[in-house]
Amino acid sequence: MPELSSRSFRIIAWGMIVVAAVVYVNNVIVLPSLRAPDGFGHFTYIWYLATVGSVPWATEGWSFFHPPLYYAFMASVWKLLPAVDPVIRLKIGTGIIAFLGIAQAGVAYLIVRRCLPTNRIAQLLAIGLMLFLPLQLFTAGYIGNERLNAVFCGTSLLALLWLLDRPVWTRAAAFGVLLGLALLVKFTALPIVAGSFATIFLSFLRRRELVPGLKLLVVVSIAMLSVCGWYYARNIDRYGTPFQMSRDTEMVQRVEHFQTKGKRDLLEYVLFDPLIITSPQWPRGLPIYGKLPPGAVRSSLRESVWTGVYANAWFDGLGGQVVPNINNDSATRHLGQLILALALVPTLLVLIGIGTTIRKLWRDGWSDVHGAMLITFVAMMTVFIYGTKVVVLHAAIKATYLTPVSVIFAFWLAVGFDSVRKVHEGVARGAMAVCVALAVTSLTIFSLGVIVGRGYLQDGLEHRVWQNIYGVIEYAGGNRTRAREMFEMSASRGWHLGHENVAAMALEDGLPRKAMRQLRAAVRTQPRQSFGLPADRREFDNATQAEYSNLLAVVYHKLGRPILALESAADAVRRDRAIPEANYNLGMLKLVRSLSLPEESADRRTLIEDARDQFQMGWELDPAFGEAAAMAGVAEALLGDCGRARTSFDRGEEADLTGSRSYPLETGTGDMHTAGIHRRQRVRDVPRQLEPEYQRSRCMTSAD
Repeated sequence: MPELSSRSFRIIAWGMIVVAAVVYVNNVIVLPSLRAPDGFGHFTYIWYLATVGSVPWATEGWSFFHPPLYYAFMASVWKLLPAVDPVIRLKIGTGIIAFLGIAQAGVAYLIVRRCLPTNRIAQLLAIGLMLFLPLQLFTAGYIGNERLNAVFCGTSLLALLWLLDRPVWTRAAAFGVLLGLALLVKFTALPIVAGSFATIFLSFLRRRELVPGLKLLVVVSIAMLSVCGWYYARNIDRYGTPFQMSRDTEMVQRVEHFQTKGKRDLLEYVLFDPLIITSPQWPRGLPIYGKLPPGAVRSSLRESVWTGVYANAWFDGLGGQVVPNINNDSATRHLGQLILALALVPTLLVLIGIGTTIRKLWRDGWSDVHGAMLITFVAMMTVFIYGTKVVVLHAAIKATYLTPVSVIFAFWLAVGFDSVRKVHEGVARGAMAVCVALAVTSLTIFSLGVIVGRGYLQDGLEHRVWQNIYGVIEYAGGNRTRAREMFEMSASRGWHLGHENVAAMALEDGLPRKAMRQLRAAVRTQPRQSFGLPADRREFDNATQAEYSNLLAVVYHKLGRPILALESAADAVRRDRAIPEANYNLGMLKLVRSLSLPEESADRRTLIEDARDQFQMGWELDPAFGEAAAMAGVAEALLGDCGRARTSFDRGEEADLTGSRSYPLETGTGDMHTAGIHRRQRVRDVPRQLEPEYQRSRCMTSAD
């Protein structure tokens, strides 16, 4: 096989980059941003940062557990372009991240060139894997932090090798900063940190320079923690762990309980299902959501972890995410069969590359490059396997979880190809031809909407669920007219969240009667539209109905219907005592009712005491709910206890200054199944004598 000239190599490499860039742009434009896994949760985090300006707590929202760097970048794009359509803003930010992903190809090339300086075809294969791997292509338009995480992790590996070449403190500091940035993007950068530290330690141990190596690690650690330490220390202080997730929250648990699960026995980690090539959807013959159909075949072979990783890296293995489901589209099925068959060749080359690396280290001794690649890969696989043992869901087998070490796979592809070429030139030539065909097939399938599944992605926007979701985006971006149109389209198709959001905008516009009608429609339709296991569904339905009763209490108060308002607030608290606003509204409405009774009436005092208890409950449920503490002070003042009232007023002020609400009122939690724009509303229009400022002033006067 003739070697490429330097000029030919540059032409081909830059041509590959241009082609990849064009496909990335296409996919960013065509793919609805929120179609990405957990897309609405990611968006809500961006919206929260752009609106509030502070990092939320991990358990407050669907995706709020992630470190903030990616979301801060996207929020800056969001805020810098206020006149641009909100959906376009998201696409601009996503497009920038997609282009940054091209850097992985450069990193892979530079690492491969260290070991194979003259094998330009191997270098091109590494570049090609980083550019044309289907996972790289179809996730270009995803909103989410995986791609930025992969860029920082890959760049960190290259910086590690530069540091080992010349171990000076400036390079150590720069390397530590890169690791810190990676850890500020996603937890899964941790294996890169562990692998890098182990590599530095072993490299200097081999050089018999352990003390200088330890000093270098200290510099790296200080630089890394100076960038990301604040975030992880914050988690430890709040949760007792640096890696707090949102999986234990009810909103996530309900969805996970409804997903199918594997056994994660030993066989699931050692078997590979060859029939995935004939039926390119994983797990073969099993759904991801809901109950398994009668007669469903379960086996460790069908549900093997590596089959899932393989199918999700080389194809839309879970089915129907970016291309039509193979059960509904024969063209997609046949192309999936082709791509998974062709992908066996580069996969085999990667395995040969791993074997070659192990053999070189065993036979020839330590090598910084091979050692770094192998140790970091082992660290990544350890974390991945642990994660799959903890979360046994089929949907959790995502190839994106391995993207932090994607440049290592590219390195091993090149090493494997070089090893085969040394043994048999003809076999190497055939492998290269298969890889070229694979790249062409990947581009054919995953240039989204160009050839395969035209219109498939756009059709989804006609669904009532997505209309509501995109209405939320338009609303968040200030496009109220478009938001109202989207919500009304969703509501016209009977979606309860569409009704809820039409009601929310009606309240904003001073149309409480319209809001009442829409909320009543939401109350009627919601129980028929929920999902989950029976126990989870009952809990979710009850909690949602409690939210709607609370909203109706606000609406009825605006309409001047105090009895209905009080009954609705009481119903909300009865259904779910954990909603701070429901307790607040019940207390407020009782205070309002008390004003209609004589001052010396026992019933009046009872109502005020009950109201005080409700306000106190609201504050205890959320210590950052300063308004509840302040209203408890109002009730205490009305009861004649100005001493306790002043204490409550002070608590309210302190909570408002230092606290962060447990429920993100500005954005909601990011659960697309509760995507309301203003769910936690409060009764606000009350007589002056029920305002905290009035009662505080009265208590201060009486104290004088």
